Amino acid sequence: MASVYCNEEIKISKEYFGHPRELFILSFVEMWERFSFYGLRSLLIIYMSSFVFFEFPERVYGFYFLSFFYSSRSAVGYSSFVYGIYSGLIYLTPIFGGFIADRLIDRRKVVIAGGVFIALGHLLITDHAWFLWALFLIIIGTGGLKGNIAAQVGDLYDINDKRRERGFSLYYFSINIGAAISPVICMIFVQKWGWTIAFDATTVGMVIGLVTYFFYKPSVSNEKNKVSLNFVQDKKNVRIAYSVIVSVFFSSVLLWISYEQQANALVHWVSTVPGDISVGWLQAIPPAVVIFGIPILNWVWGRQAGRYKEPDVFMKLFVGAVIISTSQVFISFFAFLYGGISPNKLTIAFYLIIWEVGDLFFTPAAMGLFSRFAPKKSGGLVMALWYATFFVGNIISGLIGTLWGVFSPELYWSIVAIVVSAGAVWVFFLKRFFRGKVLRCLQSAV
Repeated sequence: MASVYCNEEIKISKEYFGHPRELFILSFVEMWERFSFYGLRSLLIIYMSSFVFFEFPERVYGFYFLSFFYSSRSAVGYSSFVYGIYSGLIYLTPIFGGFIADRLIDRRKVVIAGGVFIALGHLLITDHAWFLWALFLIIIGTGGLKGNIAAQVGDLYDINDKRRERGFSLYYFSINIGAAISPVICMIFVQKWGWTIAFDATTVGMVIGLVTYFFYKPSVSNEKNKVSLNFVQDKKNVRIAYSVIVSVFFSSVLLWISYEQQANALVHWVSTVPGDISVGWLQAIPPAVVIFGIPILNWVWGRQAGRYKEPDVFMKLFVGAVIISTSQVFISFFAFLYGGISPNKLTIAFYLIIWEVGDLFFTPAAMGLFSRFAPKKSGGLVMALWYATFFVGNIISGLIGTLWGVFSPELYWSIVAIVVSAGAVWVFFLKRFFRGKVLRCLQSAV
């Protein structure tokens, strides 16, 4: 029988729409942080390849250090490499931020410090000489903020509370509001007022989120009932829990390789001329799908839960992985159909919609699974491990992205499709061998 940590002084939190009010506050904070992040993401690959590394890359402080690890004659090559490193480290540093918050410094202070670093990085990014250092500040800041906010969301629910995955779905919904509107806003700002104003808009988004969190006062303890893996008496349950986390980690990495292609190779494929920012609106499609899809899925799952028919976490993971891999096979098929020429934007939009529908099933379920098994006093670190799946996936994605222009589009997208399909196969075996064991493990924690 697993030991359960219970805090006897849990304060009662007000609820809205069946969830603690803290969920909506934390979601609002993360929405603006993601506005900042995705606004920058939508601009970054075009900005680097058309300006930062286009004419005089040696004027960028740190360029020669960068060249030690990767050398290219093209701005596209350098841009893809830097994008992969940046987007990967964004999801690695939360491990250190989670450790610091769990073991050394108050979590609230770590989150606030992270927000300050992110804002400073966005302010500095339009100075080409300091471009790499600006990315460094954003990376460090995200490390302090991202995993620790997600951990606070997980702390709002008991270990067997079936609202957990739906809570993370609402959290994910808020994230994608910021992610949906920022690419469009930044694209318009670039076209009308230039790059500096667009980057300033991303800074404002981070400041709004930071100020909101600064005045955030939780009324519910962050130490609600939680399985403490450090005190579990049944060692078999511990092995099962960690085996599942490792398996979900690996399968997620393979799926995210395709996700970061949407802001990398896919942008190059659909752009007509260097510096073309007009395709930025395409990156608003996936978060828009989340905005409309999450309420529908939560409504359906809520009704199913009332009849004890809601799909369990493993079924949601599997369905999501299958849909994501299907969308990637779809885009590979069209690469062959069009002979490597980019299909029209409606086809690309359809691909992005299908991909994100799969993500609606997969990501909230995976986050909920990670948070269920987070040991007491290690919630930030374990949730940071979830974000580390993006680190590994993005690094690999960036390296694959350097092959754009070397391989034909048909071969390039086929490689991506094969890798992503392998991730779906891995989730199938995860569901096949661990589903029953994990459900029994969770029941033993009550």
